[in-house]
Amino acid sequence: MAKPSPYNAAVVVPLPDDAELTALLGDAYNPDTALNVMKMMSGTGDMFPVLIGMVQAVFNEPDIDAKHREVIILRAASVLNCPYEWQANEQMAKNAGLTDAEIGAVAGEPTDDGLSADYKLLIAATDELLVSGTLTDNVLQSLLDAFGVTVTRKYIATIGWFSLLSLFLNGTRVPLETTDKIGSRTSPLG
Repeated sequence: MAKPSPYNAAVVVPLPDDAELTALLGDAYNPDTALNVMKMMSGTGDMFPVLIGMVQAVFNEPDIDAKHREVIILRAASVLNCPYEWQANEQMAKNAGLTDAEIGAVAGEPTDDGLSADYKLLIAATDELLVSGTLTDNVLQSLLDAFGVTVTRKYIATIGWFSLLSLFLNGTRVPLETTDKIGSRTSPLG
């Protein structure tokens, strides 16, 4: 695995313009802080409330450790070669407390030094789900042993969400963010 490569495409789905976003989101829309991922999702019409609901669920779930979530996000971005997801979440991962060495190792082989057992397990689960579409008994049992039944379900749903999101971002070719928009965020919600 490696960090994702930049988009190399001539055709992109355009982001909704500021007038469309203001009409849709009202006072909640701030062009200076709204991330491109949220802009693109807002352009999905009736699907937007469901998409934003999943973002809120994943980023506000108290049982999901922020560092664990970022490991999943970065690994999904690496496996699915999603430059937007990597670029935005590399900074969010630092903001959540991951070190540069840990972030670099997430893009490498899961046996890389410097990663906790939990990180290696979440990388293995992300790899298996995104590459084969399922988990081996060994990885699933390890998740259950480490996190319990309910939290294991939540981690699997989180991996599934970031698979969907990475495919959406790659398919629409959402433009990368400027680092000033990410700032100290640990969530796209602001």
